[in-house]
Amino acid sequence: MLGALLLLLPQTRLNSSVLAMLPKQALGAIPPALNDGFMQRLDRQLVWLVSPGKTADPTAAQAWLAQLKTTPALAGVKGAMNASDQQAWGAFYWQHRNGLIDAATRERLQHGGNAQAQWILSQLYSAFSGVSGKELQNDPLMLMRGSQLAMAQNSTRLRLMDGWLVTQDEDGNFWYLLHGELAGNSFDMQQTHQLVSELNDRETAFKTRFPQAQLLSRGTVFYSDYASQQAKRDVSTLGVATILGVILLIVVTFRSLRPLLLCLISIGTGALAGSVVTLLLFGELHLMTLVMSMSIIGISADYTLYYLTERMVHGAESSPWQSLQKVRNALLLALLTTVAAYLIMMLAPFPGIRQMAVFAAAGLSASCLTVLFWHPWLCRGLPVRPVPAMTVMLRWLAAWRRNKTLSTGLPVVLAILSLAGLATLRVDDDISQLQALPPTILAQEKAITRLTGQSVDQKWFVVYGDTPEQTLTRMEAFIPALEKARHDKLLANFRTLPLNSLARQQQDLQLLREAAPTVSQVLANAGMTAVKPDLSAMPVSVDTWLASPASEGWRLMWLTLPDGMSGVLIPTEGVKESAALNALAKLHPGVAWVDRKQTFDSLFGLYRTILTVLLGVALDVIACGAIFRLGWRKGFISLIPSVLSLGCGLAALSLSGHTINLFSLLALVLVLGIGINYTLFFSNPRGTPLTSLLAITLAMITTLLTLGMLVFSATQAISSFGIVLVSGIFAAYLLSPLAMPDKKREKR
Repeated sequence: MLGALLLLLPQTRLNSSVLAMLPKQALGAIPPALNDGFMQRLDRQLVWLVSPGKTADPTAAQAWLAQLKTTPALAGVKGAMNASDQQAWGAFYWQHRNGLIDAATRERLQHGGNAQAQWILSQLYSAFSGVSGKELQNDPLMLMRGSQLAMAQNSTRLRLMDGWLVTQDEDGNFWYLLHGELAGNSFDMQQTHQLVSELNDRETAFKTRFPQAQLLSRGTVFYSDYASQQAKRDVSTLGVATILGVILLIVVTFRSLRPLLLCLISIGTGALAGSVVTLLLFGELHLMTLVMSMSIIGISADYTLYYLTERMVHGAESSPWQSLQKVRNALLLALLTTVAAYLIMMLAPFPGIRQMAVFAAAGLSASCLTVLFWHPWLCRGLPVRPVPAMTVMLRWLAAWRRNKTLSTGLPVVLAILSLAGLATLRVDDDISQLQALPPTILAQEKAITRLTGQSVDQKWFVVYGDTPEQTLTRMEAFIPALEKARHDKLLANFRTLPLNSLARQQQDLQLLREAAPTVSQVLANAGMTAVKPDLSAMPVSVDTWLASPASEGWRLMWLTLPDGMSGVLIPTEGVKESAALNALAKLHPGVAWVDRKQTFDSLFGLYRTILTVLLGVALDVIACGAIFRLGWRKGFISLIPSVLSLGCGLAALSLSGHTINLFSLLALVLVLGIGINYTLFFSNPRGTPLTSLLAITLAMITTLLTLGMLVFSATQAISSFGIVLVSGIFAAYLLSPLAMPDKKREKR
């Protein structure tokens, strides 16, 4: 396994992207290749707004642009359009004016040439239009002006000033827009952190030079870096605390370093197996997987501790192999239930959780097999010592057997507590609970949305086809339905690509030829010099448009794959009825509605329901197994710790102010899988209650040292995950003596 790991590591990436944690069904029903292409492109985008104050002075924006252009990790950084770019932009629209007709011009042309002629006259006589004789001479139908006015209406908050896109806030401050993208892989944690640190340093120097200037930033890279650094802190601080706690517990209990080495061998083998199997199946490790997989440290140590406890107590009269015979069945049953609990997590749609499930299942199996195959050889000569705190433990066991108040009262108290918590439990499937986002980044996000009118709600339609022409044709066929949806107040606005299919361009050309004589006659009657418009074909292909300056700012919305399959995004604003828009998309071929948050929230709810059913099925299976092994009465009694551990976990979640969601249910799966180990150890007919109590006490403490650390995680989802685990497993520990055999002679 070590050789396999060394071979896999050079081509492995440690993924810290928040988007990579989300389900693959992110873009609805569109082809997966388009899905991945759009997600990777969106993940790389960066936007900045620079404000010099209430004076329209681009000096500060130019200085920040110069800083960004010298940053190696950034590519395609753009600010103002220079004179040559503006000339190329104008030349492109001039050369292709007959092929780039906007919807408003097309509607006028469809009503005959008179409507277009009257619009041209209104532009000529307007004091604000600034139509020159040269423009009229070169473009008598004013097609270029029409297309520019149509695009200007789509961006009411941003306007062009000295080549810059500029907006103003309510206080009158000017803001200059800059944008760019990551040059490398946005999943590269080290590169991401290096870039964010460099940008922070440059921002500090920038503000020293321009103390009055303000700077806003937006991009997935900032969230990914925050998440990765937060997870690294969790791994370093919580992981170190966990390991030190387990080491101290083992040394104090066994008063020897050999049990510690045996535990480390078992844990290390498990971690190695988990890493290799996860990398073989997924090709990467998500940082969140490593944080949550800290939980298997305590569980894998349980197998070693149970065997070594048996050796420490009964090593004088039993050989290592006889001790193994006593605990083997209990260990295998415990492994089976825990691995089954983790594998149920494979049903969750989140790649990070699936990775953790595979990591844990493989790691725990390897740890348990290490105990079964190697520890009888390695523990020879382990000193036999008296049971620590033996008097206290014997009294606790005696109280459970003789004191009906304890054996009946404690379950009743925990049942009442569970019911009280369940009565106040609230369900919330909000995806935003996945991570507590930093207020500073969120504030900048909201400010940029307010200033530009471009939100990151990620609600859009995706139109796709086998060829670029088919995609454009489908988009054009879908636009009337969008107009109706806007009229019906299902959404406030939408933006479509200012590009026509070749078929539409031919239709527009025919309209122009039909309208041209009327327009010329009306202009002549108004005293204009006779002009003859150029009615030749000026086709614009997708490739030509993408290669031109005219597509600047629009390219993000178009994607063409190597096989020719293409897709285009239609962003929306002010969505009121997401379900109605989803139904609308299904009526048109090659159209999908994407409301990412709504999709994820629905997936949360769906998988929460599935896991609830699976938990019920698991309890039924456990009950049948217990009844088969122990009989009706004892079987039902041994089921009480499992049921109440689930109830106490949910009660603790509710009483701590959290809501139940998919992560809470995943934690309950683990509570059931780990907590049942305690009743299995206690009900082992070959063991003794005292040995079992010592073993599960050590196991519970190590589990709390590992899983309990998750409670202190800064990530809300992991924190609530830890709360359910800790409270549920502790309840299972308290009630585990219920599974003791009725009569058992103990050797003192």
